[in-house]
Amino acid sequence: IFIVFPALCLYDKWLLEGRRNCCITFRKKYITREDESGDLEINREDADESEEKKSLIHRILGGFYYYLHKFRWFSMATIIAVFVVCSIVTSQFGLPDTSDFALVPDDQHFKQNERWVNNLLSSSLQARAGSEAFILWGITPADTGNWKDPYSFTTLKLDQSFNPKSMAAQSFLVDFCDRWFDTDFALRPSSDYQCPINVFDEWLQQQSQSDLPDEGYMQHCGAATSVPVAEDNFDACIIAWSQSIGERSILQENGVVRIIVTSTNFAAPWFSSMEVLGKEWRDSEKWLETDRLHAPEGVNRMYHTASNFWRYDTIERILQTAYGAGAIALAFAAVILLVSSRSFTLTLFSVLSIGYVLIATIACLVGLGWSLGFLEAICLAILIGISCDFVIHFSHAYAMHPGQQARDIRTKFALIHMGPSVLAAAATTMAGAIIMLFTEILFFGKFAVVLFMTIVHSTIGSFFVFLTITDCIGPSDPTKGVDYIVNKIRQWFAAKCSKSVSLREQDKT
Repeated sequence: IFIVFPALCLYDKWLLEGRRNCCITFRKKYITREDESGDLEINREDADESEEKKSLIHRILGGFYYYLHKFRWFSMATIIAVFVVCSIVTSQFGLPDTSDFALVPDDQHFKQNERWVNNLLSSSLQARAGSEAFILWGITPADTGNWKDPYSFTTLKLDQSFNPKSMAAQSFLVDFCDRWFDTDFALRPSSDYQCPINVFDEWLQQQSQSDLPDEGYMQHCGAATSVPVAEDNFDACIIAWSQSIGERSILQENGVVRIIVTSTNFAAPWFSSMEVLGKEWRDSEKWLETDRLHAPEGVNRMYHTASNFWRYDTIERILQTAYGAGAIALAFAAVILLVSSRSFTLTLFSVLSIGYVLIATIACLVGLGWSLGFLEAICLAILIGISCDFVIHFSHAYAMHPGQQARDIRTKFALIHMGPSVLAAAATTMAGAIIMLFTEILFFGKFAVVLFMTIVHSTIGSFFVFLTITDCIGPSDPTKGVDYIVNKIRQWFAAKCSKSVSLREQDKT
């Protein structure tokens, strides 16, 4: 983009002006000019081109422009109607019913095996149990690994404010599980599951009533009958209990409880839709935020984590990237168009044409029954930039015609001058997309469909949308506004420099 495209622009300009230099001496010198009808006349050395000797593609494009110009206002009304319809259809491009994504077709043996496994009773029961999750105290959520290295894992970042020893904190922890599992989104991992602090509470009650209590209870618990335990005895007592039964949800360091983990399940099963996962995430997070406000100091920074939410967050970021890629592509295309065409009007027309390519492509995907899933978002993020190419070429050709010319002459010049190259690029790209349609891996097939649709609508957007707009309301002197601003800036700098020089001369005298 930054080397080839500017070089081609210079090459076209030198050829049209009939210049000779080391880059174009291998070609015969020729000069092009526009006659009153808008036809390109090319004078070559020792060769006169007549009307009959025009190439076939030029005659075809000339005939195309004749009808485009004749029905330009009808085409403009049609384009507006298509914009409205495509915008309405594009608004229906929603999220998929499931967050699962397939990499192979349904008739592939891996996919058939997956369907068979999902139909098993064990899979149905597992889906009813929801998705596994954890509620953590004593850990700060953080990723300390190298984000650019997938093999670099994070280390635990302890919450230094965590202190479950106080009477209020222990009482809060004992009551927490009953409140949590009373919600609609939380499920117990098993019918008899109890949170670690509640199991510890029952152990204290049993040991206090036992004729032969455990040695750990006798040494560390101070004859406590239930939670809360005396603050001085809490750490030693709960650590002794966890070690006696092999409880791994209580983690200690140097005799101090540092982490408490509570297991839970969320009601939404694995591969639920993004809408369901998003609602469950918002409901659970809102509940925890409210509970943190009422929690005593030292146990008020708990949070929950689940693999379902990791997937939800990953897919959500990919979707945001797809939207961001569209905005970035339009912004950069606008900047490049403004620099190459030196016209605010052509930049606006080009952005509208690129917008048509995007919404028309998405509307076609909606018509095919697609939704904005994981693979679709990646394809769109990659291919959005392709929608800008053809329009940029026509915009540059429209603006590069020298002098003040009527809009129809400029439009025909852009069509005849850049049309063959754009058509050739579209044909070769679509040929590559057609080959990928027959691949086994679904990503390449979907990539091919998006690529094919993008090229088709890029061609329509450049040949019909952009050229119709310029033929109807295009500027006769497109660079006038930018040239005026540039000249004013030059005059301002010249005046500043002149004033600076005169002041230095006065200082010398």
